[in-house]
Amino acid sequence: MAYPVLFLAIAVSAGIAAAGFLSLSPAAAAAATAVVLAAAWILFARRKTAAAFVLLLTAAAGLGAGLGSAFEARYESNEMRSLPTGEYFDFTGTLSLSPAPGLDRDDLYLRVESVSLRGADRPMTGRIRVAVKHSATGGKLPRLIAGDRVRLSAQVVPPSEYWNFKAPFSVAYMKTRDLHALGSTKSPSLVEHLGPGRRSVPFRWISRLRRTCLDLIERSFADPGRPGGISPEGAVFEALVLGERSRMDEATTRDLQKSGLFHLFAISGAHIAIVSALLFFLFRAFRIAERPSYLLLLLLLVFYGFLVEGRASVIRAVVMAAAFIIGKLLWKDVHLLNTISLSALGILFVRPFQLFDAGFQLTFAATLGLILFFPSIRAALPRLPFKIEELFALSVAAQMAVLPIIAATFHRVIFSGLILNLIGIPLVTVVMAAGYVFLPLSFVFPFAAGIAASGLSFLLRILLDSTRLLDGLPFLSSRVPTPPGPVVAAYYVFLLLLLLPARFVRLRRFSFAGFAAALIVLTTHPFPADVKDLTVTVIDVGQGESVLVEFPGSEKMLVDGGGLPTGTFDIGEHVVSPFLWNKGIKKIDRLVLTHPHPDHLNGLAAVARNFSIGEFWEGTPAPEDARYRALREELGGVPVRGVGRGFNHNLGGVDIAVLAPAETSGAKAPGNDSSIVLRLIYGSTAFLLTGDIGRDVEREILAAGLDVRAQVLKAPHHGSDSSSTEEFLEAVRPEVIVVSAGRGNRMGLPHPAVLDRFGKCGARVLGTDRQGAVEIRSDGRELSIRTSRR
Repeated sequence: MAYPVLFLAIAVSAGIAAAGFLSLSPAAAAAATAVVLAAAWILFARRKTAAAFVLLLTAAAGLGAGLGSAFEARYESNEMRSLPTGEYFDFTGTLSLSPAPGLDRDDLYLRVESVSLRGADRPMTGRIRVAVKHSATGGKLPRLIAGDRVRLSAQVVPPSEYWNFKAPFSVAYMKTRDLHALGSTKSPSLVEHLGPGRRSVPFRWISRLRRTCLDLIERSFADPGRPGGISPEGAVFEALVLGERSRMDEATTRDLQKSGLFHLFAISGAHIAIVSALLFFLFRAFRIAERPSYLLLLLLLVFYGFLVEGRASVIRAVVMAAAFIIGKLLWKDVHLLNTISLSALGILFVRPFQLFDAGFQLTFAATLGLILFFPSIRAALPRLPFKIEELFALSVAAQMAVLPIIAATFHRVIFSGLILNLIGIPLVTVVMAAGYVFLPLSFVFPFAAGIAASGLSFLLRILLDSTRLLDGLPFLSSRVPTPPGPVVAAYYVFLLLLLLPARFVRLRRFSFAGFAAALIVLTTHPFPADVKDLTVTVIDVGQGESVLVEFPGSEKMLVDGGGLPTGTFDIGEHVVSPFLWNKGIKKIDRLVLTHPHPDHLNGLAAVARNFSIGEFWEGTPAPEDARYRALREELGGVPVRGVGRGFNHNLGGVDIAVLAPAETSGAKAPGNDSSIVLRLIYGSTAFLLTGDIGRDVEREILAAGLDVRAQVLKAPHHGSDSSSTEEFLEAVRPEVIVVSAGRGNRMGLPHPAVLDRFGKCGARVLGTDRQGAVEIRSDGRELSIRTSRR
């Protein structure tokens, strides 16, 4: 068999994936594997090779299941997993990585040795990521590198978990990075440098070199007026040469993702390929023979892996390259399928849950695509100057392999990269080559660093500007709902069938037609997102609010988009939009802003950018601040309708009545009491969506004689004591009350007094802080309720 390691890698991966469903103990998995392996050996001894190989693959799957079960058991039993959130501890340990500088914080990755609470030290091992917030008064972090011992005071914080009928991203994030806890500290002054660790990390001096290079880049590309203190070009430069992407701002990252060039900034296969090509060019210039060149390349790639401090994507790329190079040094013929499979096995044996990391999947899928499809695509293309056909064939082969993964994980279908890679890859190669010259020369001739940085900034600005060259052709990069599993499976089946030999003419034609059909379905998602009943979902957006209303038929309304008042995490991009895509939604017919407070407004710009919007509703006009302007810019030419009391509408047979605000002239500054209040009436059922109104508006609505009766009440102002008066609840007479609030929020919402009033009115109380997203359906007569968490 030509590719035995490939099949073994597939079997081990299948076992790891199945471990969560089988619930096998590590001991049971090991015993089953041993029995099957013994049976395989017996069959092999009897020369029943095919049957023996099948059992060998079964044993490999059992081994994978055992690895997955053992890692899960070890991870969940770690003591740090049970540290109470909200408590402050003193952690002592060794940094596994150098501090990661960010726009508003620096992240420390600490291998913990002991934990102290109220002065009592306790030995404890595990890994924690601590966010050290930038402080105008708390100074700067000590000069730290990987391997340094530190002691710091930090609050254990819960992962940012948003339960919207799917396991939160944070669950996979923590496991794939082997993090047992997350922490936050208010000031760099709470971090104490204790000196080098007793067990220093390998090549500690390389980490010191990395720290020196980061300092040099920060000085050369300084921009004190920007978050992170570095220019956009400088942030991109340190991402390219050192793999540090944490200071790239959201707009730059978004442009790179949209253009299909982001893969050049994640140090992975493409990045290592560029580094290898630059080194080979250098070796040829010095006329170094082939075998010494391979050995030297292997050593330099390992050095580079340590320089960028072994991020997961770097480890994957370096291990793959090293496996191939070692094979070339030891054997005459080495097949890439076996070498990349061997590297995958090595990674999975150490970190089984890397299998569920999107970066792992993209790295190996892209590499497989290049191995399997690049030769035939290149052969089909005409010869072009500067080997452009090879570059294009590389892009097409990789894109064919990763397209469904990107569509499912990042909800993007990108064809613009096929064109922009022709510009981006040469530019990145030039920038990296110039950068690796710039760094050492700047140490020798520091006076020339500013001039060289200006030249690099010019090249980097061209690179960043190129990401917007195809913005006028939006169909080349579009956002798509989550593709159905059968469509993804069909895509890959037909893609592999394209590899059939030429003699299978009819089957190849059928395969090509099937592949084209699957590709069209993936990129257009022609499936309707219709519903039969009125469906109202209070989305879990943490401490904020966003409500999706699905009317009978196809029309959708989104009321608010959640949002955080500070920080760089975009609730609209990372929580609300994925929830909508997972429901197969491509268009929001009515986008509603109840009032322009950050926890309702800030997520809407991303929604307006990612979805087709039919009409935008607002009440009292919002002030023209940066967040509101961003929303209006994303809306573009979308019709805007001001709505207030007396406005009525009908969608899908559901009557929509606006009960507040009574005044929309803008005479008063918009705030909680200017919230839009919607009453949805469908058959004999009604829903009341109240925004953040307080007791004064509640009384004013009742005094106006408006009908507020509703089986379902969305609690006003997140369950604040300033709302939900007894008079209002008596008039509404709700059967179900849903509170939108963040878990462990510092305001203590919903307020105990409000919960007491809810209890007295006899309603069933649900909250996104406890149940996650809450979905309520009405057929016009009865209600049915589904929650993300029980």
